Amino acid sequence: MNINMIINPIPSTINVQDLLKKGEEIYQQELKSILEPGNNGKYVAIEAQSRKYFLGDTKEEAVAEAKKNFPDKIFVTRRIGEIEKIASYSQEFTPPSFSYDWVL
Repeated sequence: MNINMIINPIPSTINVQDLLKKGEEIYQQELKSILEPGNNGKYVAIEAQSRKYFLGDTKEEAVAEAKKNFPDKIFVTRRIGEIEKIASYSQEFTPPSFSYDWVL
């Protein structure tokens, strides 16, 4: 199966790094205090321009909810509470910089 049939290419007008940075800022400044710890382990899809977010038990569920409202947007997805959850297991563990996914 051709991968392009599954994943659409990101439009060339989108700066992925800027989008990911904006998503991280929105999460840290606005959503973290709302979503953690009550939703830890779930996923959030963030539409950066509107700052709206959508939850799901899986990444696919969060994006499906987001697509209902913004069918043509790109979303930044993140697992809620993941860095803190991993870091709590070992004082010596330093998590890498957090990675986000993009979804068309």
